[in-house]
Amino acid sequence: MCAGLDRVGSIKNSEHKKENMVMLTKKVLFIDEPFTIEEGIRAERSRFLWNVISKSFDADLLLLKSPVYMEKPVSLHTGYDKLYSLSLKEENNLESEAYHLLGKGQKERFINILDSKRYEVIFFAGLACLPLVCLAKKILPQCKLIIDIEKVWLPEIKEKWKDNKQLKNANYLWQYIRQTAWNKYLPKKGMFCLYANPGETDELFKCYHFKPENTHFVPLPITTIPELDKPGSNKKFILFWGAPESKDNLTAVKNIISEIYPRISKKMVEKEISIVLCGGEELQGLCSGRITYAPYNEKEQLLQEALLVLLPLNKPDTEGRILTCAQFRKTLVCTLSAIKNFPLPEDSYLVSDDFTELSEKIIELFRSAKKLDEYANKLSTFCFDNFTPEKVENALLIKIHSWIGNNVSNQ
Repeated sequence: MCAGLDRVGSIKNSEHKKENMVMLTKKVLFIDEPFTIEEGIRAERSRFLWNVISKSFDADLLLLKSPVYMEKPVSLHTGYDKLYSLSLKEENNLESEAYHLLGKGQKERFINILDSKRYEVIFFAGLACLPLVCLAKKILPQCKLIIDIEKVWLPEIKEKWKDNKQLKNANYLWQYIRQTAWNKYLPKKGMFCLYANPGETDELFKCYHFKPENTHFVPLPITTIPELDKPGSNKKFILFWGAPESKDNLTAVKNIISEIYPRISKKMVEKEISIVLCGGEELQGLCSGRITYAPYNEKEQLLQEALLVLLPLNKPDTEGRILTCAQFRKTLVCTLSAIKNFPLPEDSYLVSDDFTELSEKIIELFRSAKKLDEYANKLSTFCFDNFTPEKVENALLIKIHSWIGNNVSNQ
């Protein structure tokens, strides 16, 4: 009988703890376009963030449906308490195409959703949600607003116009003017920001007025890569890879061909080493001699086999290539621009913006397999110590709770 009473007491204590947790859990809204099966960095980040948020909070989900969803179903989403949806406007020339603008009657629906639930925290997926941020700030002035930013587009739009100041490219100027005008409406106080690219933090502070203490780096986590079934070719090569659609990757390839290859070609011949450019078909026409081409869909096999990865970028990397090098345990050789502000130990990669110096570093690696392994191991060890799913999730939750005033131990 005593044992039975103990069991009843245990159940009651457990239920009491659950009640306390419910009372302490913030009511959260997560706003995004459909993301469960969609492609791209935005959808990948949203899948990760929603998984963390839906497990840790009493979370509702609001899906923004662009006009394409008039003709196709929205993908299945799970993990929410309540699910809402709003329709977005068709694009037009007078309003910024960079932002989510609500369709007819949807603004009132959005206001009603916010006002009826009185959310304490709202997460917005991307700067595209800026118009919704402004509305939420007015309706719920005490609510904590957190934006996850996968890319800062304003400097890129400005650069496109500066590099192509011709009448036929006036659309770039118009894009820049429209987005600059919208950005003036960004609330200047009380905003919090998660970001994907440390190299863009200067722009975040300058263009969007975020304070450093109100921002937090959230990379997509890395996991162990399984060995591929396909046997390797036993050829020794340096790898560059980049998404086919990026103009910046084409610039990096030209740096390899004109600035780096001539300085290391003699040693490459001596050591029987080649360079593989992996990306869009336009790279194929730039290859000759020991510089060869591979399609973008072969990058994982190439990463398994490469001696090292070369990233002579003129801008911060935004494709997750730095963490991918760590994931595949590859030595990283890059420019300062590529790794700007990335939180890595200085002895875990080789870097220089001077192509002569960068080439000399590569030649030094050709001479020492031991050094090649040392850099690869240091980069991989640090990243697996800090950027696995568990580590990224824990750091994210600690930061969120510090912003919203929750006691982490009660979660």
